[in-house]
Amino acid sequence: MCTVTVLTTAVISIIMITRKSGLEEGKVGVMAVFDGHGGKEASEMASKLLLDYFYMHALFSSYKLLTQYKGVLPLIDDEITHLKILKEALLNTIQEIDFKFSQASRIYEAFQKKIFSGSTATVALLVDGKILIANVGDSKALLCTKKIQSGNMTTSLSVTKLTEDHHPDRDDERARIEAAGGSVVSVWGVPRVNRILTLSRAIGDVYLKRFGVIAVPQVTGWQPLDANDRFLVVSSDGVFESLTPQDVCDLIYDSSSCSPLSSLGDCIVNTAFEKGSMDNLSVIVVPL
Repeated sequence: MCTVTVLTTAVISIIMITRKSGLEEGKVGVMAVFDGHGGKEASEMASKLLLDYFYMHALFSSYKLLTQYKGVLPLIDDEITHLKILKEALLNTIQEIDFKFSQASRIYEAFQKKIFSGSTATVALLVDGKILIANVGDSKALLCTKKIQSGNMTTSLSVTKLTEDHHPDRDDERARIEAAGGSVVSVWGVPRVNRILTLSRAIGDVYLKRFGVIAVPQVTGWQPLDANDRFLVVSSDGVFESLTPQDVCDLIYDSSSCSPLSSLGDCIVNTAFEKGSMDNLSVIVVPL
């Protein structure tokens, strides 16, 4: 079922948050899926470094702000400031992971141990009832929201997609790749960068960086969660070979067909596999 590593991270991280009175401890939910291709090296490094780099960048930005204001922040908006710092920390984290992997790949190449792997990165942050998503590649994040049907008053879970896939046939992605000297060619009906990679953004894939493949994440703004938002799902794209995003929410709402001993994530993975998904399968389901 899996030919390369798919790694997931779901934790509550204690980090320092900037307040008017200085730095205070705060809780940040961090959920991430790294779907590797061409080998396991990129996804393993990304999973290993994510939390340490994120903490480091958040702390560095906080101290930098305190230094700028000499430790007294009487005029700042606490919420706006710490959410901005966390967003910037996540952006910098993904970029630094990609840089770190690129350096490591070149070292290996020098010893003729070429590494051609890459990885998606879909990371969700949950803070004080707000959510932010950063996405590189085609792993996905979605919300399942309680919906009451008018008339019969029955309930269900409706889906909201939180990410856009980065494939090379997307107009903006194709333009960047071709401007960098790369090409987008369909191979067996699948658009690929230089006939090779099906993604236009990825961590790693060092040999395609000069042809416009980047690791810059597409980031949502901070969105407040609604009282009816019930589940956050972060998943590798393999799940959606056989299930639609709405199918995933329907399965969470009624998981009676799954083993009572299975988690919701296991239920989704097993159902997708039974229905024919052959790609990497990994899912995080977070009750809200």
